[in-house]
Amino acid sequence: MLDRTLTSALVLLALASPSPGRAAAPGAAGPEVIDRVLAVVGGRVITLTDARAAVEFGFVTPRPASDPVSDALAYLVNRQLMLSEVDRYSAPTPAAAAVERRTAEIRARFRDGAAWERALARNGTTFARLRDLVMDDLRIGAYLDQRFSAAAQPTSEEVSRYYHDHAAEFTRDGRLLPFEQVQAQAESKVMTERRNALIAEWLDRLRRRLDVRTSYAPAG
Repeated sequence: MLDRTLTSALVLLALASPSPGRAAAPGAAGPEVIDRVLAVVGGRVITLTDARAAVEFGFVTPRPASDPVSDALAYLVNRQLMLSEVDRYSAPTPAAAAVERRTAEIRARFRDGAAWERALARNGTTFARLRDLVMDDLRIGAYLDQRFSAAAQPTSEEVSRYYHDHAAEFTRDGRLLPFEQVQAQAESKVMTERRNALIAEWLDRLRRRLDVRTSYAPAG
């Protein structure tokens, strides 16, 4: 889904057009649009089918009341930016057991084998290709952990400050829980916020380095 170049995607979109010198069939409404290019990231194409597949197979969960294509596109653009860096540094292949476990979780989203096969066909993909996408996602996750987890580790003072500044998060039945009881939770919150900020800054640098073009605008 994500490994088509711009040229191949445009060829795909043109496949249903009449050949030069050949008239369209009587009554034909014109060329059939097979897919729609939503973005190009460093020469890699993201299509409408890619966005819909990302949602259907659970790679991204759209926000409530949001445009699911927009949310999926944002995810896929960021994913391609990250994958370009992961490939650049030759991140290792994930363990087969992890790939199988994640693939099984995706498969379990569908009520039976027939529904699963229809979803694959509907999104123009195969089990093997879906498995490759899972492998790439796991490679990205491992790379992010290696690069950003240690840098995001907060000090004890920062954790204590978060606890006091966000007392409502640690209040139950009108009583502020003791710091020692929620220290691990507070530390996780601080680490997650810092890690997300570091990743966002990194993605901004990648955007400036790679050519990113989007052509999708939500209706309305």
